[in-house]
Amino acid sequence: MNVPKLDNPARTYRPDCDGIRSLAILSVVLYHAGVPLLSGGFTGVDVFFVISGYLIGGHIFFDLLTDNFSFVQFYRRRAKRILPAFFLVLISTITVALFLLSPYELSELVKSGFAAAISASNVYFWRYTDYFAPNSDLNPLLMTWSLGVEEQFYILIPISMVLLARIRRGLLLSSIVAVCGLSFAYAVYEVARSPLGAFYMLPGRAWELGFGVTLAVMELKSSRALLSKPLAQWTSTAGIALVLAPLVFISISTPFPGVAALPSALGTALIIASPEGWINRRLLSLPPLVFIGKISYSWYLWHWPMLSFLHVMHDGKLPPSVAALSVAMSFCAAVVSYYLVEQPFRKSDMAAAPLLARYATVSVAVMVVCAGIWWSHGLPQRYPLLAVADREIDAMKYNPCLISSRGSTPNLSKVCYDASDTKTTVALWGDSHSAAMAPGLRDQVKAEQYGFAQLGQTGCLPLIDAAEYRADNPDVARHCMEFNRNVVAILNASHNIRVVVLVAFWERPFQPDSEVWLVGEHAEGNGRPSLQQQERMFVSSLKTSIQCLQASGKQVVLMDDVPSFAFDPHSLFRNCQMPVRHRIAEWLGEHHGCEVGSGPMRDPASAALTTSLLHEGASGDPSISLVDLKQDMCDKAGQCSYRQNGQELYIDAVHLSVAGAHYVLRDFRLSPIIAMKE
Repeated sequence: MNVPKLDNPARTYRPDCDGIRSLAILSVVLYHAGVPLLSGGFTGVDVFFVISGYLIGGHIFFDLLTDNFSFVQFYRRRAKRILPAFFLVLISTITVALFLLSPYELSELVKSGFAAAISASNVYFWRYTDYFAPNSDLNPLLMTWSLGVEEQFYILIPISMVLLARIRRGLLLSSIVAVCGLSFAYAVYEVARSPLGAFYMLPGRAWELGFGVTLAVMELKSSRALLSKPLAQWTSTAGIALVLAPLVFISISTPFPGVAALPSALGTALIIASPEGWINRRLLSLPPLVFIGKISYSWYLWHWPMLSFLHVMHDGKLPPSVAALSVAMSFCAAVVSYYLVEQPFRKSDMAAAPLLARYATVSVAVMVVCAGIWWSHGLPQRYPLLAVADREIDAMKYNPCLISSRGSTPNLSKVCYDASDTKTTVALWGDSHSAAMAPGLRDQVKAEQYGFAQLGQTGCLPLIDAAEYRADNPDVARHCMEFNRNVVAILNASHNIRVVVLVAFWERPFQPDSEVWLVGEHAEGNGRPSLQQQERMFVSSLKTSIQCLQASGKQVVLMDDVPSFAFDPHSLFRNCQMPVRHRIAEWLGEHHGCEVGSGPMRDPASAALTTSLLHEGASGDPSISLVDLKQDMCDKAGQCSYRQNGQELYIDAVHLSVAGAHYVLRDFRLSPIIAMKE
């Protein structure tokens, strides 16, 4: 067998590869810390993917060429490299969470911890979390999603390469290139349909890892360097430019990954392919950058939990000094972790079988602990009052009558809509704000001896032919429109449903910093409409929706939304109930006192605009009941209640608690409204 004269590039240490790692980790950490002008810092993960593919692919292919590949030894090396620091951070995070997180928060954390322990955290976060959502920084283990992608890659790539090598080694490179092409095409397609799937799941990321594998295989198949020294000067320069440009020129509103991830992946591959380039030899090989690259894995693991715990206790953007301190502390933790954990365990000469058994035992132990904490609902005995309050959040999240934005069919089970009930029925139609209102309205309806139906979808305004559009998840608008058409068909077909109550987060598209906007049918790809266009669209769609319901004999109740806040009242309540968290929150500058029960609305101008649009949509029709929910919650000075008589009225900054739903509807009566149609 002909073994190439070149050394295995994955085993020949290159300081410039650590230099590339340093660029990747710096971009990710500084982006998460909120450093301005780094709106695309998250692309550092794409750089890591290419480097990982290069190193892993090189190891596997070299061992195949020398007939020295062993699955057991491959996973032994991977376990020693990844698991010690990972388990240290995972166990440390769960331990700190016992003191800093409420029962609900801890229960959510250990679910992601369990997923991380079985290399499936990317699947978990794809299912339950949006990386770019405002509350994504509240999960201290979110950073493990990329480890899930890589670990799944480690399972598939050796099996695939071994099989291809045994079938016909000459097909290996072309097969890898073909898979890269298919994966890239899938990412481009999926990012327009389901961006979260493209972002979190291996099929949409395989091409980035494949870039690195392709490069490693090409180097090993060649008897000389891939690029001449003069050409390497240009390619390394082009590569560094391609890696740096996305850090500034893309943002969370850019459809990603797919085409937007191509510069980072291609740039990284060009840099790796140019070891003789000046940038590689002089810039990326500078000792400070090389050192940062060496500790990049530990720094990646440590930086996010530290920032996340601070975000949990500080509602809103962290002060720059606090973010800087957190970055510095995570850097120090990474250095200690590198020297005291990563290096000693990597140098271990323990045989493969006992070593893998040891890590499997630790993984099972972590899973058992996570499962136990989850089963106990987050150890509620730590903070009993919070446990009671947190149950409402869980109930909202798993409300069977509020379907996810990925669906389009209302839940018609008896718990949501009992079609066999012959009583006059009141139907509640709306988004998650309607679901928050449901407990109060349901009790009111039942007290007046009417039937009740709840038809809702998260993030979906109860409008016909108009919906909120999210650039990072375009399918949401399409699903919402289809859902609302189905709801209208159900309402119009039911003779028992006499009253339809519309409740929603009406003002969100009109908030100046909103990441969503209104679109009409087939208008998703035409760019963001102006505020005036959205106002006209809203009023027109609301009128159409009301008229459609009235045409089938329904009485319409239009409810203006409750006040929303720039801070999270329930997070404040948690801080006040947990001594350690309360002291840290005070240090962070949280000025909302524990005895205060009111605060200003987040955006009075948007709220006032929405109210006027709702009045315009009602068109002064006396048969439409327009209920102002803000009226009894806010005083003339603009201070709105979020706590009354010791009861929390909100479960977050915008959603009512059960007590809040009963409070705002305390004077609401349905009988006079129903009598109007009789």
